[in-house]
Amino acid sequence: MRYATRYATAAVLTTLSAMALPAAAENAPAPPYLMTDANTVTIAVTWKAESLTGLLPAGVTPAEDLSGGLNVYDAEAGYGLTPYSAAYAYVNLAGWDSASGAPARHILGGWYGPDPKVAAAMRTHFGAAVATGDAGQTEDGDLWTGTGGDGAGTIELVVRPSGDCVAGGGTLNYVAEAGGGAGLGLLQIPFTGDYCMAEPVSVEISGPEGSALAQIEVDEMLAGGRLRNGAFTFTK
Repeated sequence: MRYATRYATAAVLTTLSAMALPAAAENAPAPPYLMTDANTVTIAVTWKAESLTGLLPAGVTPAEDLSGGLNVYDAEAGYGLTPYSAAYAYVNLAGWDSASGAPARHILGGWYGPDPKVAAAMRTHFGAAVATGDAGQTEDGDLWTGTGGDGAGTIELVVRPSGDCVAGGGTLNYVAEAGGGAGLGLLQIPFTGDYCMAEPVSVEISGPEGSALAQIEVDEMLAGGRLRNGAFTFTK
């Protein structure tokens, strides 16, 4: 019996090791992807209407209030893409609400990386308009800053924590062109973590001439927050 147990354990470990190998490959495996040990700083905003002109794919319209936001985050563990970091801007959409009632989103631009396979996977499988870049977060006194970019552009978010963290979760939908004439694609993200309320302090966005990040303009900052110890998946 002890021999059988040792054999079964070795077989399981061998199988798990084989399953883990694609995560270290030069090209990312196909989704779904799992992210754990994630930390996010985010600011919800409204966008100036004229700054969104021409940035949404056919078949989708922005939310009536022109709301959206910006996220800077890192995910240290998981499967498929991790570890990686990201910084991006998005607009909320009319329709396509998630199962938890959150408005759907469309990524306007941003960066994933620093490994190029991460941004490539986001473009290929989810139609995300993102380039290769890096992001990080720092804490200085009562301020938390998230910064990401690629040398040609930057997103910088500064928030001031304003309350205790509470456990939470939900589902987010991201809509983009599926590519290859297949119409629209839907990225679904169930998530959980410790959500911490924060006061938005500042937003800075820049990008190369002609890019969405050079075009969009914040009208008003609405709220800030942090997600600590997050876990989520990317699924089609």
